[in-house]
Amino acid sequence: MIRPDRIGHIVLKVRSLQRSRPFYTEILGLEVMKELPEVKMLFLASNRRDHHEIALAEVGEHAGAPRPGDVGLAHCAFRLKSQEDLLDAYRELKQHGVPISFTVNHGVTRSIYFLDPDGNQLEVYVDNSPEEIAQMNDPYFGMDKLEFAPDEPSLREFFTQIMARAAREQP
Repeated sequence: MIRPDRIGHIVLKVRSLQRSRPFYTEILGLEVMKELPEVKMLFLASNRRDHHEIALAEVGEHAGAPRPGDVGLAHCAFRLKSQEDLLDAYRELKQHGVPISFTVNHGVTRSIYFLDPDGNQLEVYVDNSPEEIAQMNDPYFGMDKLEFAPDEPSLREFFTQIMARAAREQP
């Protein structure tokens, strides 16, 4: 049996490194660790902890967009240190016009889900306190939107939208 220590990194396909670089470095605050122009890849990390936590691989402008009902990566999540950092992240995303998919208090976390320039879904989250988690019936199934984002969709609203879209796309 393989027993990984942790997830080391992920690779996301993007249409253009030129367009994605500012999003991942200036909005998400990741640092460029290495770029390989000959294979059109960019390696990024937070706080220079690893050689990379995420890599971006350019696949070209004509690549199709990720669709919610397809098999594959649903999202990539970035853990923040505090509730204040989560609120600051929300303000930063809004300031830059980043599309917010939904916000949610899952129970174990408070999370903001959003899209990168190519439609890849990302998440920033902060863990809830053990005391708060202990008070919940099912700390993995919270559906409430975050208090500071009342105009954003909730997880329930997001799922309803996806189900309606999938029903329309059925042959």
